[in-house]
Amino acid sequence: MPEILERDLREGRHQDVPADWRSEKRRVSLRGRFGKRFKPTLVGVGLVLVLAVAGLYFFAQSMSYESTDDAFIDGHISYAAPKIAGRIDKVFINDNQLVKKGDPIVEIDPRDYDAQLKQKQAALDSTKAQAAAAQAGVEQQIARVKSLQATLDQDKADQRSSEAQADQTADNLRRQQDLYDHHVVSIQDLTNSKDSNRSAQANLDSAKMKVLSAEAQISAGEAEIRTFAALLQYVLAQQQENEANVETAELNDSYTKVFAPESGRVTRKSVEPGDYVQVGQNLLALIPSNIWVTANFKENQLRLMRPGQPVEIEVDALGGKKFKGHIDSIQMGSGAAFSLLPPENASGNYVKVVQRVPVKIRFDSVPDVGLPLGPGESVVPTVKVQDFDYSGFQLMIAAALTAAAILGVLWWGTRPPKAKKNA
Repeated sequence: MPEILERDLREGRHQDVPADWRSEKRRVSLRGRFGKRFKPTLVGVGLVLVLAVAGLYFFAQSMSYESTDDAFIDGHISYAAPKIAGRIDKVFINDNQLVKKGDPIVEIDPRDYDAQLKQKQAALDSTKAQAAAAQAGVEQQIARVKSLQATLDQDKADQRSSEAQADQTADNLRRQQDLYDHHVVSIQDLTNSKDSNRSAQANLDSAKMKVLSAEAQISAGEAEIRTFAALLQYVLAQQQENEANVETAELNDSYTKVFAPESGRVTRKSVEPGDYVQVGQNLLALIPSNIWVTANFKENQLRLMRPGQPVEIEVDALGGKKFKGHIDSIQMGSGAAFSLLPPENASGNYVKVVQRVPVKIRFDSVPDVGLPLGPGESVVPTVKVQDFDYSGFQLMIAAALTAAAILGVLWWGTRPPKAKKNA
């Protein structure tokens, strides 16, 4: 019966042949062509397709994304340090505590600085009293000079009166002399005129001496004014110096309390009550919430990298938890060029080494995961540098290679087996 069905099927008379027999015959024919290589051929074709899809995916990933494991969380670390030296009286913070800008951190024993402030304030008060006395002396000398000036004016008026009287007596003397020469008046009248003239001249000389004396007194008074004014300037300078000393003492007294310079989390706390601290000594570090990622990409990864491109940030400390971010900026120059000992490529034998360039990556939103993220923690950023074009030339090459691989597998499956040699 199977031979008849097979003959009818081969001669085209298959109307009465069952459908399941025809499909079974085709499977038998297909298996007959591949023989024992049927299953390996199917596995090979499937493996080629899987490898083609996986290869295309990884190729698209490598063309569209750039990643590096040389990346760390970074941030501006603020250090709290005292501006004065002294013994720590109180400590207001604990390890890993979150503080805000302006919160008190420690307090230095203020008694020494309170005493210095009182001493400087007393010196300032004394200088102010001296300045007031010097100012009063200047004003007193000014009033005395003004009085002397009034006396001088009076003496000058008396001098002018004496000059007028002396001129009048001189004229009278000349007239009496003329009259006496003509025997009009007696010798007694002439003698009286001479006496009057000498008296008027003596009064004039006395008035002139008074004027000179008054002028000398005014000059001396003005000199004293200048002396008191100089003394006043000196005292005022001392007053300004003492005021500055008081301000310094007030500042030093206010520096006995050290406040947080920025908001952040306390790390590396190294201060306890009773410690003696020096000026500028780091008491602790503050890690701000404004953090970013510094990724050191190879220089050949920067060809398509630009600020603003999206980044996926995988944080190792959070078990690979991923966050969204973007490129903020790219450093102008490699990291080695700004190191403590930059390379001297002009000396010795030169070996080219791929340099790394720091790239600053910002989080789109500050991570709030309950675990503090701080500088130094490792991350793996992945930057999307472009959208892969699946209709491009690379896709055509991939399809051609996949088709060639499938045809090669089919050719291997349909190739007749080698004849076994007779032993």
